[in-house]
Amino acid sequence: MHDSLDYSGVFGKIEEETVPMGLTHNYPFTFLEREKLLRYLYENLKNKSKIRLGNRITNVDHNSEEVIVLCENGTAVSGDILVGCDGVNSTVRQALWRFATSQDPTAFDIKEKTMLMAEYQCLFGISEASDILKGGEVHINYDQGSSFLTICGKDKVFWFVFKKLDKVYTVPNIPRYTKHDAEVYASSFEDAPICDGLEFEELWRTRKTFTLVATEEAQMRRWTWGRIACAGDCVHKMTPNMGAGGNAAVESAAAIANEIKKMVDASEKGKPSFDAIKYHLSKYQSGREQRTTAIVNASNDLTRTQALTTWKDRLVALWVLPLSMDLLADISCDTIIGAVRLDYLPVPERSLRGTMPFNPSQGSGMQESKLLRALKALPFLGITAAAVYLMVGTALPPMRTHIVQVLEHGVENRFGQSGFVQPMRNFYGIEAIDSKIRGLAACFASFQFVDPIANWQGFSFLMDAGIVYAILLIESARRANIMTFASFLVVLGLGMQLIGMAVLLPIYFFIFYVQSPIENFRARDMRLTDMSYTASVLPAMILAHYVPSFSSTLNFIEPQTRHMWNWIWQLFPLYISILQFVLKKTVMPDTVHKDKLDQTERDIPTITYTIGSLCALASTVWWYTLYSAPYSLKTIFIPNLAPGQTGEEYIRMFLQVDELCVMAACFLWLLYLYGDLKKVDMMADSWISILLKGVASLVALGPGVTVGFGWLYRERLLATKWHKDALVPGKAN
Repeated sequence: MHDSLDYSGVFGKIEEETVPMGLTHNYPFTFLEREKLLRYLYENLKNKSKIRLGNRITNVDHNSEEVIVLCENGTAVSGDILVGCDGVNSTVRQALWRFATSQDPTAFDIKEKTMLMAEYQCLFGISEASDILKGGEVHINYDQGSSFLTICGKDKVFWFVFKKLDKVYTVPNIPRYTKHDAEVYASSFEDAPICDGLEFEELWRTRKTFTLVATEEAQMRRWTWGRIACAGDCVHKMTPNMGAGGNAAVESAAAIANEIKKMVDASEKGKPSFDAIKYHLSKYQSGREQRTTAIVNASNDLTRTQALTTWKDRLVALWVLPLSMDLLADISCDTIIGAVRLDYLPVPERSLRGTMPFNPSQGSGMQESKLLRALKALPFLGITAAAVYLMVGTALPPMRTHIVQVLEHGVENRFGQSGFVQPMRNFYGIEAIDSKIRGLAACFASFQFVDPIANWQGFSFLMDAGIVYAILLIESARRANIMTFASFLVVLGLGMQLIGMAVLLPIYFFIFYVQSPIENFRARDMRLTDMSYTASVLPAMILAHYVPSFSSTLNFIEPQTRHMWNWIWQLFPLYISILQFVLKKTVMPDTVHKDKLDQTERDIPTITYTIGSLCALASTVWWYTLYSAPYSLKTIFIPNLAPGQTGEEYIRMFLQVDELCVMAACFLWLLYLYGDLKKVDMMADSWISILLKGVASLVALGPGVTVGFGWLYRERLLATKWHKDALVPGKAN
């Protein structure tokens, strides 16, 4: 809507008349009386002769040559097209239905005439300015069955009191209210708090105007017939909680204008044919339907959420929204960024300056199908299935027998300092924890002290796994991943320690891909990570993962001490979570609210240094393994799947399959993420180039480093490239 008002030159007057609601960048959210907006639009018209005020349509006549409207003052107006924007009780919509059913009895489902319904009512009004409320403030109050919306404007306060009706009403039985009804309604909310120090009674006492209405809802299935089209509330009526109804009406008007311009241009000098008119009006509806449906549903759902209607609404309102940071702002922006633009006019320069750019292929109604993404991501579950079959089904049963023997009899260390290792049965003193780690530590004792091949492979795998886990930690701190599966990493990390990284990591990637389409990065700050967590990834990983890993692996350390360090390492995801929390609360400042506005790339150097440092370490271990191991890479990393192996050999097979499946899942994940980038022209590299570079890196630096560098490249693209359809400076918009 701001774009359209900017086109007409009206928006400047609106800004003078209003107080912006929390302006950050570009167009602010504004609120003013409808009559003022209409007056500004009227005053801005260069040719006012076409405007006929005070006229009401009483009847419509329609044929293949023209459409004629009769007005209550006795005048008649004819034209090629009639567009009705006359509200929920639309005369034009009634005429459209009448002509359609007379020409084609199957054109309408009879249920559409009773589709308009109301489940909520709203008392809205304007009061004098309050000393307690500041200009631009918005207060939203939730209660069981009701909600309040209060907006402090320039020298006045706008307020809305919503309440659930006793039942759902449909036309023609939707209630209408008198002034007395409104006063009785208001009296039941006098003690309701608006904010600290202000109750509704104060707003009601200083009221200037007020009206009580039922808030109708409907999304009509047919908006056009012949030469007639409808727009606004008469075809897409929503509750007012989200404030999206006016925007939707303006967008529909812009969409009709675009189609009329195309139609006139295509008709050259003559008048458009009847068939051309029908075609372009139908194109108007088909182009708007998906977006308006999404906005209508979102607005109506918000009404129910704010009224705490169901347990799901209460969960969202009282728990999810308070923890989801900018979710409400993002939802509001989603209703705007995909707005219809006037195709035949240049884009206003100001509209290119927003932190979340306008994009006709994004926003409400344009979200990528989660089901389709889930179907595309099924290969990840195939990797999990393979890991479960080979690790849990094949290797684990004989491993358990061998682990029991190790626990009972211990092992003799074959590397470095000689000595006997008796696996510990308790370390933390909590049986629920010790019982889970006991077998894992005994398993590690078998390959770290006995099997030289598994020893080489396991050490390299630990270094590569560190890179992968650091990436997951950074993803968990990303603004785009708030309240997604990626943000609950400690549970995944402990699960991977217990049953194998290869079993759960592909499932993580599956869910990640479904929940993280490219539209999640429609604003640069959505890529941004919380530096109070990101900056702690490297020190936390060093202390919780790398120090215990090296201490349990290096041969010059006393064997029993190495075994103790392995017990410590087993819970490293938990230690990292605790360390990050402590560092955030003590020495790591939370700057995300400033960074998201002014420094959306502030975390890039830290991310690069973190992953780069871990890659340097992993590549060193890779080269050390290549040059020093007395075994071939095939022997070290490729599992022997033959049956009848020893317990030690099955442990080796388990670890080798674990690493292969983990790295396969990581590479596949990167390819899927690259596919998202390429689809919207944020990545120019060809698939051949990507694969060749990946193979070269794999051979030269190892699998973990290849994953790390590949992910860093994606990070750089997200930080510097725009979606192909985004309206931003420097592009042909």
